[in-house]
Amino acid sequence: MEASQFATHRPVHPVVFLILTIGMTSVTYGFGRYAFGLFLPVLRDDFAATTFELGAIASVNAATYLISTLLASAVAIYFRPTIMMTMASAITVIGLFIAGLSPEFSGVACGIITAGIGGGILSPALFEAIEHWLPEAWKVKAIGAVSAGATPGMIITALAAYIAADTWRMAWITMAIVGLVVIMFSLMILPRDSISRSSVVTKVPISWGLFVKREHLRLYFALLVYGILFSVYLTFSVDLLKQVGNMVPPHDRLFWALLGVAGLPAIFNGLAISSVGLRWFLRLIFTACALSYALLALAPTHLGAVLVSAVLFGYTSIAIGSGLLVWSISKFKERPSLGSGAVFFLFSSTTIVGPTLFSALLPLMGSTSIFVALAALSMLMVPLSAPERNFQ
Repeated sequence: MEASQFATHRPVHPVVFLILTIGMTSVTYGFGRYAFGLFLPVLRDDFAATTFELGAIASVNAATYLISTLLASAVAIYFRPTIMMTMASAITVIGLFIAGLSPEFSGVACGIITAGIGGGILSPALFEAIEHWLPEAWKVKAIGAVSAGATPGMIITALAAYIAADTWRMAWITMAIVGLVVIMFSLMILPRDSISRSSVVTKVPISWGLFVKREHLRLYFALLVYGILFSVYLTFSVDLLKQVGNMVPPHDRLFWALLGVAGLPAIFNGLAISSVGLRWFLRLIFTACALSYALLALAPTHLGAVLVSAVLFGYTSIAIGSGLLVWSISKFKERPSLGSGAVFFLFSSTTIVGPTLFSALLPLMGSTSIFVALAALSMLMVPLSAPERNFQ
């Protein structure tokens, strides 16, 4: 099968493909990985959980995601992408049901951790499908769109939490039901063809030297920083606003919805990258991310500053990932599952460390000082991002 051809037995239009895969990303990422941050305060109250316990859940969730990413990246070329992607969504749905139905804190934690597996399985298969099922003109657009795919899931999460009020279990069950609907439509519409990769496996075998190249160092560092920025804000921003700001329910859920709504324009990141080039795109996005952290840290009681912070982070948290994915896959074009695997491995490594490190530093520095330090870290990335010439 040529790289620009659709699957032979059940072709699907690129727009339909993107809608369905954005739905899967919303389930596995928007629900399975990111919803925990919204419900962290209520879990603390209902189960008398400590910050360390809650941070540990976020870190283990990221660890399961990391392990599944590594395994899926290695084997993605041997399985049918649609089957692998629907399996990822199914595992997430199981985790959501466990979290929503478990009466004990240990069961809820188990469900949250299980739900984290799905995204790691989804991404490698998804990026193989993009490279080999979509026309060339759609590939960068598709990478930008699906990397923003978590945002509809975040919006649904916030709406479910808002409607369910204090019945947080119903919100998790609602997310699981939405996931089941996405799985059903995906199995009905997406191609089930495999991708012939035997020639590429022969030409580009997995080896340590493939990843350890000097030209990759800045990309890898950017990914590590991105993981810290992403995980700390999503896990602890609502909690920070409740502790040192003036946010009270249901404003916390509206804050989360705003994060999701602000991320929707990131679906068009591929067009933005093509227009301004990756180097300038990342420089602008890391600057905006730094501002989002600074506003939340320095003006947590000012509603306008909090809302601007949510808008900025809602967009930049997705946009940085889009840029780094385009950068990485351009380095591993013949095996895009390895490129996406490198992105998500390093990203996940620091999403494991980020929440736990925050919890450990909290008694020493306080949440405000940590957020200011992370704003400075984001600014550090402005001169370090995408050192190559502006490639598309």
